[in-house]
Amino acid sequence: MVLSLLCLMPGISQSSELIVGQQKTISTHKQSQKSQQRIDQMERKSDQARSEYLDNERMADVTEAYNRQISRLIASQEQELADLKKQLASIEETDRAVLPMLNKMVDTLRRFVAADLPFLPDERQQRLQRLQGLLSRADVSVAEKYRQILEAYMVEVQYGRTFEAYSGSLIHQADNLQVNYLRVGRAALYYQALGGEQSALWLPAEQRWKTLTEEQNLTLSQAIRIARQQLVPALVDLPLPALESES
Repeated sequence: MVLSLLCLMPGISQSSELIVGQQKTISTHKQSQKSQQRIDQMERKSDQARSEYLDNERMADVTEAYNRQISRLIASQEQELADLKKQLASIEETDRAVLPMLNKMVDTLRRFVAADLPFLPDERQQRLQRLQGLLSRADVSVAEKYRQILEAYMVEVQYGRTFEAYSGSLIHQADNLQVNYLRVGRAALYYQALGGEQSALWLPAEQRWKTLTEEQNLTLSQAIRIARQQLVPALVDLPLPALESES
């Protein structure tokens, strides 16, 4: 029995060694797994850190490029602001130079209207008053003032090229008589009473009306109807102020 046990001892010893070896191998594998896990974890952290670094680097490049763009934009805006200041200074100088000229233009137009035939007096005076008020308005640009003054000049120029009949109060009369006027450019101004029984020619040199003859009165009636497009155009024979003043 003892011999049998002795014979078995080497086998038991070898089995124990095998178990211990297996345990060591398992433990080594576990340690290797843990080490590998730590390595994998460290690699992930390293990859993450590398990715974050690259992202930060790209962001830094983008930020730097953005800052350069902003700097160029600010420099451009500063230059534009400086140019605008120069332009404003130039405009102010131009305004100071142009405004006296505009005042002179309105004054010249006023004197011209006063010396002209006395047609459409209310309309023309209102236009002059509007221009005078326009010159003192700070909310209207010099360019707009100039445009409206030129427009008024053009209206006056057109009067010399048109043939017009209109109604109104008889000027230089105290009784407010309503009449029909006929204006032939700036060459002549006539009036005829609404009933057609009386008419006259304005003599600028004498600042008075000269009564027309019966025949001239009939011709004036025809001319007024032509001006109002109630008759087809035709030649009419009417006296003119210069000829009347010489006679």
